[in-house]
Amino acid sequence: MGMESGWQHQQRAFQARVLTQSDEGVDLRPYCTFVGSPTPEIDHRAGRIERLLVISVAGAVAVTAVLSLGGATEIAALIASFTGGVALITSIAAIPPATRDGGWAPLLAIYSPNVKPGDRSVCVTEISIDELDLLGIEGFGTVVGEIRPGASFGLFVDDYLVWPRTPPRGPEATDPIFGSA
Repeated sequence: MGMESGWQHQQRAFQARVLTQSDEGVDLRPYCTFVGSPTPEIDHRAGRIERLLVISVAGAVAVTAVLSLGGATEIAALIASFTGGVALITSIAAIPPATRDGGWAPLLAIYSPNVKPGDRSVCVTEISIDELDLLGIEGFGTVVGEIRPGASFGLFVDDYLVWPRTPPRGPEATDPIFGSA
């Protein structure tokens, strides 16, 4: 999963607007830096039950079609036998674990303004390795823009402005919770 070029154009336009105008919303928010994957873990694969259901329905439709069109019962039996074999193999075959595109990168997690210990972040985005060192593990920064997955924003920490390098993604179970550092 690469970067979305539409988001890059929106981010550049947002950055130019922030630097030339001061009408963007500003909000003080806690943040946390860590190392992880900038891309979301998305598992679009069907599970074992879904696969068995699709195979069974497809086999039943094929057998019904052959019989209703006056085909030989031997062909319908062959289709049913084949479908049963495929269903058996599917039921015992291992399902590989979900993989994620992209590698590991320095990340910035932004939390809600009224965060409590144990809360998950609002969104996570990639930052540079230099910014990881500069920001430290936890802190507070002034956010310019909208904090949500896929949005454009910037984070002021003292006099330094951090821009997301990838489209912000939602929180995941492996991301740090607030107060865990």
